[in-house]
Amino acid sequence: MKRTLITIILVVLVGFSLAAEITTVGSGSLNVYGSVGSGTIAFTVEQTNTTRIDLVNNTAIQPTGDGIVLGNWEFSASNQGSAIPYTVTYATTPLTSGTTTIAFEVIELNGTTVVPQTSDSTAFTAPIGSPLVTRDIAVRLLAAVPSGAPAANNYNGSITITLTTGT
Repeated sequence: MKRTLITIILVVLVGFSLAAEITTVGSGSLNVYGSVGSGTIAFTVEQTNTTRIDLVNNTAIQPTGDGIVLGNWEFSASNQGSAIPYTVTYATTPLTSGTTTIAFEVIELNGTTVVPQTSDSTAFTAPIGSPLVTRDIAVRLLAAVPSGAPAANNYNGSITITLTTGT
């Protein structure tokens, strides 16, 4: 009986092992294709305030004031493969009416925090990936308006904002 039982178990096990044998009939392969888009950058400057500023009575524009926000700049990148240093430079022309000029300074704000500038420029490093960097741009006078400045509603100046990279 034991011998018969062992023989039956062996026959069943051998039968299962023969039935479980895998035979390759054919094979093939597939290629996987992918891409990562080339990195792009964008830099925009937007004027958000075109109101004429009272250069004498507005305390925010005075040398000790917080400044008046005129606009902003925005840097964005996509698929940036490495951290890249950038410099934003500000070139200004003073407020001018006729032969009278009034100098001002640029104040760069990250939210409400003043971003220190060196030689009218600021540097930042954009990290890997798709970074977004924005700054509000404000101005204030370097000195109070001279007492002999003629009354005029046409004092105009400008700020040219340039983004550069490289060594």
